[in-house]
Amino acid sequence: MKKEAKIVKNEGIKESSDGLRGTIEEELSNQDSIKFSGDNEQVLKFHGIYQQDDRDKRKALMKARLEKDYSFMIRTKNPGGGNITPQQWLIMDDITNKWSNPTLRITTRECFQFHGIGKKNLKQLVKTLNENLITSYGACGDIVRNTVASPISDIREDLSYDSQSLAKEIDQATLAKSKGYYEIWVDGEKVSTKANRDKIEEDSLYKKAYLPRKFKIGIGHQLDNSIDIYTQDIGILPIIEGKNKYFNILVGGGLGSHHRQTQTFPRLADELGMCKESEVVEVVKGIIAIQRDYGVRTDRKQARMKYLLEDWGIEKFKIELESRINFKLEKYIKKSVARIENYYGWHKQKQKNKFYCGIFIENGRIKDTETVKMKSGLAEIIKKHNVETRLTATQDLILVNIDKENIEDIRSLLEKNNIDTNERYSNLRLASMACPALPTCSLAVAEAERFLPSLIDQLDLRGFGNEKIKIRMSGCPNSCSRPPVSEIGLIGATANKYNIYLGGDFYGTRLNRLFLELVDDKELADKISKLISYWKANRKDQKQAFGDFCNIEDFEVLRSVVV
Repeated sequence: MKKEAKIVKNEGIKESSDGLRGTIEEELSNQDSIKFSGDNEQVLKFHGIYQQDDRDKRKALMKARLEKDYSFMIRTKNPGGGNITPQQWLIMDDITNKWSNPTLRITTRECFQFHGIGKKNLKQLVKTLNENLITSYGACGDIVRNTVASPISDIREDLSYDSQSLAKEIDQATLAKSKGYYEIWVDGEKVSTKANRDKIEEDSLYKKAYLPRKFKIGIGHQLDNSIDIYTQDIGILPIIEGKNKYFNILVGGGLGSHHRQTQTFPRLADELGMCKESEVVEVVKGIIAIQRDYGVRTDRKQARMKYLLEDWGIEKFKIELESRINFKLEKYIKKSVARIENYYGWHKQKQKNKFYCGIFIENGRIKDTETVKMKSGLAEIIKKHNVETRLTATQDLILVNIDKENIEDIRSLLEKNNIDTNERYSNLRLASMACPALPTCSLAVAEAERFLPSLIDQLDLRGFGNEKIKIRMSGCPNSCSRPPVSEIGLIGATANKYNIYLGGDFYGTRLNRLFLELVDDKELADKISKLISYWKANRKDQKQAFGDFCNIEDFEVLRSVVV
């Protein structure tokens, strides 16, 4: 008789968490400890909070038999990338000077992260965010994460659909009903009895166990695949034809895996079907409910919806969805996404006398250095000219709704603080992206954000900076910086060693494949340089992209090139 698989521990923690409350409030009041217990550590993720420790100090502290140097990361929830008001920006800037390390980090899901927060400052920080209409609720955990979208779809002439509004609508429709977050962090008002609480917070979408794993939704555009729509659990692609609006739905994307565990793998989303604008939210909720009911809860490594699609196939999934939403999806409209919009520099908006300015933020880290006053300079500009901002899924920043008469002064302030929008950076650097990795991420096995800039430096010095090649690096195979849909993917395998993946395309529509394993970080620049040189000498014409060349070239031949 086959032994029944047991649900994983996380499932029990969620069900017994009292509506995502756990005993967080009690542990918050205990300032003798700088950390939370294991169960509360898991519940905190639903509140947008990760417990971390300084990995740079871990070995020395263990040797001295001292406790790890614990701190916390808080992630905001920011549907569609914004708008972030000037007041909100300045509050977050102030928070980094008071209660966290002095940087703001833009994520690949168009949110902000604060790092290095002490336990004693957590409550005041989260309360301050919420008092300024900034939330962290649902930014992490087994729930629908921040809904991403092309961040300028409502202000640019050739992007014809306001996906910002749809992102906000989906966010509201998929927010968990528990009031525990607000009780603990915001106003402290509790529902009087558990019976009343259960009735008030009855959650028809998530129920008591929420989802088996995190869940990601993205709204793309035919002219802008910066969100990498094929990597989302649900991808939504608006198709505008005259006055008609159609919405393609994709399902089952996801990039996380585990090295040498073939049952885990990156996967591109399948084309499910098409619906009307008025039906999008119902379709989204129906898909989420399927994952809630059928997603794997006995193995966290198999719990993402991509594995359900791989098991069922798209037709079975479609039949199940249509039985829940009580209408038929139309046939998927075949449309390609063949552009990555980077937004850099100055552009006219469709709104009269308004402009936006896109600024490259290397790996999303907004900070001041000796030469570039990025953080303080942006605060000065935003405060003086009352500028709104948006975040991109490529970890960059856009200043929006700028009045025409303020452009020249903003230009001079950018120059004064040595902030360059994009012109002094190479094409290679502009297309690169890395996750935070060490020293804060508990899952990282190798560097990413702290190493990739020096790798790009080496490639620039060798004369490859002007090449249009997308390089992405992550410190582990969870792939938060989305390396599986890059032309050169570098994924940490162990300390100072990376697996190299080749053959993806620049536009994020094809997965790359494993090329070399356990390459020392000191060898990466040489091997990548040899590959680029070989491509330039052997491509069929000047238009053949690096990723396209590697996709059809024999990997054994390419391996002989880099020996």
